[in-house]
Amino acid sequence: MEKKGLSKEDLKVFYPTDLLVTGFDIIFFWVARMVLMGMYHMKEIPFENVYIHGLIRDKEGKKMSKVKGNIVDPLDMIEKYGTDALRFTLAIQTIQGSDIKFNEEVLEGYKHFANKIWNASRYILMNLPSGQFKVKDPLEFPLAIEDKWILYVLNETIRKVDESLENYEFSKGAEAIYTFFWDEFCDWYIELTKHRVYKGEAKEKETALNTLVYVLDKALKLLHPFMPYITEEIWSKMPTKDKKSISLAQFPGVREDFSQFEEAAKKIEWLKKVISSIREIRNLLNISLKERLKAFYVLENPEIEETLKEVENHILNLGKLNNLQKVSEKPTGKYAEIPLEGLRLYLYLGDSLNISEMKDIQSKRKTKLLRELKRVEAKLKNENFLKKAPREVVEKEKRIYEELKLELSKTEKILELLEKL
Repeated sequence: MEKKGLSKEDLKVFYPTDLLVTGFDIIFFWVARMVLMGMYHMKEIPFENVYIHGLIRDKEGKKMSKVKGNIVDPLDMIEKYGTDALRFTLAIQTIQGSDIKFNEEVLEGYKHFANKIWNASRYILMNLPSGQFKVKDPLEFPLAIEDKWILYVLNETIRKVDESLENYEFSKGAEAIYTFFWDEFCDWYIELTKHRVYKGEAKEKETALNTLVYVLDKALKLLHPFMPYITEEIWSKMPTKDKKSISLAQFPGVREDFSQFEEAAKKIEWLKKVISSIREIRNLLNISLKERLKAFYVLENPEIEETLKEVENHILNLGKLNNLQKVSEKPTGKYAEIPLEGLRLYLYLGDSLNISEMKDIQSKRKTKLLRELKRVEAKLKNENFLKKAPREVVEKEKRIYEELKLELSKTEKILELLEKL
């Protein structure tokens, strides 16, 4: 059977190309020779741009080698964690001028990200009304402050991802969509809209669901170059799909009319600080989320009161508070004080809290942590230990040292808080 070579028509289509992606280790052996051969035979360079990425090394930074036995089979990783998780792990670690230290723990983290995407999408699609749900432009609805915020943040994320892909900064693009989807969309926006989705009036619920689906659609398209399989599967079930495949759909573009929501975005960022501060107090003092707390505030800047009124229901719901009452001065009793922009918030911690007992427990814990920290620090400063101990033992001690520092920092925060009560 006669073999067919590359036809002139094929060459017109595929030569020259725009981009060659390659590792730095074969610039001379392959890239330079491709340019020379292309110029010699075709009288034209074979590609306009060359993107040079680093090498994938083992977690200790050593070059992978069959002889060393430190090779990682990508098919094994795909079987264990999924193709999308592997792609995203490599994309978010691909920084120009740097090699990738391959660590399976990082890969497992991005498997959890894939699960987060699936569960968030499932929640949204399950709450859509039965029958056809027609998604409209969000500006056709009476948007709540959190809707305006997420549309503003989405717009900024689209801008970041678009710029990063244009400049081959894949790590920045992956980081931008990861932060948006996990932190902003899942951890905050979905939580902020749950009350409307479950208990809101018809128009409130419709507005929330429309915004949820609209933002999810755009987020899936931003994610698609990094995680093609899960985004394709979810998008096939979306009421917004207009093509056979998400890869054929229009990539999101920046909308200048969403820039008008910058002020709403600032207010929600303030709200996030309030909720995070309340949650930190609860976490430090081990106060159950089932226990609703009383809260009071002293206003320091009258301009912040308007913002407070707009987001008060969210503070009560997400902060698990019974009330939020304005007072003229700091109340007396067991109150945790939270200084915020424009006001001071006071959480009443209840009569069941034994302050002196908690101080005693945390003081003893601090003493123990300091003693253990000193022991590990001395070991890590011992040149004999660093030279003779196996690398994995040294790395383990370093991890212990960092964990102890974190525990000590938390204990000191608790003691500082207790001293103020």
